[in-house]
Amino acid sequence: MIGKKEIQISNATRDRVEACRLYIERKYAKQIQEEQQQLEGWQQLSKLMDALHMNPKEQEIIKKEILKKEAEQMRKKRTKLSIEDFQPLAIIGRGAFGEVRLCRHVPSQQIVAVKKMKKHEMIFKNQIGHVTNERKVLEEAKGNNWIVEMKCSFQDEKNLYLVMEYLAGGDLMTLLMKKDILSEAEARFYMAELVQAVASVHKLGFIHRDLKPDNILLDNNGHIKLSDFGLCKDAEIHFDKPVFSQKFKSKQTRREKAFSTVGTPDYIAPEVPLQQGYDGSVDWWSVGVILYEMLVGYPPSYTDDPSTTCQRIIRFQQSFAFPEEPKVSQLAKDLISKLVCDANTRLTYDQIIRHPWFGGLSIQKIRDMKAPYIPTIRSELDTSNFDKYEEEEPWINKNQKSTKKEMTFVGYTSQTRRF
Repeated sequence: MIGKKEIQISNATRDRVEACRLYIERKYAKQIQEEQQQLEGWQQLSKLMDALHMNPKEQEIIKKEILKKEAEQMRKKRTKLSIEDFQPLAIIGRGAFGEVRLCRHVPSQQIVAVKKMKKHEMIFKNQIGHVTNERKVLEEAKGNNWIVEMKCSFQDEKNLYLVMEYLAGGDLMTLLMKKDILSEAEARFYMAELVQAVASVHKLGFIHRDLKPDNILLDNNGHIKLSDFGLCKDAEIHFDKPVFSQKFKSKQTRREKAFSTVGTPDYIAPEVPLQQGYDGSVDWWSVGVILYEMLVGYPPSYTDDPSTTCQRIIRFQQSFAFPEEPKVSQLAKDLISKLVCDANTRLTYDQIIRHPWFGGLSIQKIRDMKAPYIPTIRSELDTSNFDKYEEEEPWINKNQKSTKKEMTFVGYTSQTRRF
């Protein structure tokens, strides 16, 4: 009897199948939710009109007007976006798969940040799952004040595009470069916000896995929002090999002391490279490292060589220590040491917000407080809080025919515009 030959399935194929499955699930779940909301809306309207004692003719006029507006909205939804709908203004980030540009959405004149990613690079480097994960998180985070807003997404023959809100305040690394170190009062504010932001990601059912100052953006009022969810995973136990993020190449120096290399492992928890299985607690390790960096000036395991840094993280029990200068309070040291520690003893969200270092600060209401640093923003087009980048390739390739037709990329289709 001849045995059946085992079929080998490549990682790229698995990614495509998973992306397709997620797309189908999201599509129909969203459709059911929208239909339910529409039905509830009509029921509430009918009750209101009855309560106002409106006669049938008046009710019919109002219903026709609403139906007319709904039809207009449906026409807008069916209109395909293209790169020509966006006027490029400045490059504010560049990475392994593309770039981020400040753009003006021409029809609405709204200022946005557009993340442009090259399809062939993502397919070649087997990153399809990462970009679909990022969009999935941003879709589900609609209305979340702690996560940068995705307004819509679309694609053409060569690129994928995420259209995001533009936060002109820059990122936390820019602030740390300006300040060198933060006072504990300043750090307490940003940590309180970061803890709330991370908890909101976990509540959505995801692990961020790439928390670091570069991925923490500041809005015009100095409050934080998380960005870059390309390494996000569903919040369950994982045994992945470590994936060091292909970040946008930014920051000429890492505050003089720590160079900002692409894929720096400075913030990664030891259980990830050890492949021991990990869950959402890896994000709390990263939070502890960020607090250390705020108060000391560099991450606790930093070296000039990323592989050496990774080894120091794995052996953190032997290498982790606080320097004599600058001085860090005992309470801050206690909190950091209970985050930068073994996973089975690491603090949970509820334990973190009750830690005495926060000194009775109302963490749940932190966004209502005034930030210790208000970014200087001269206009809606101000990019002074971001690094400067030279043009490497044109926003629109003039040799390529313009088209509004959507080019298929498995699991990734244009989203309803929200302008």
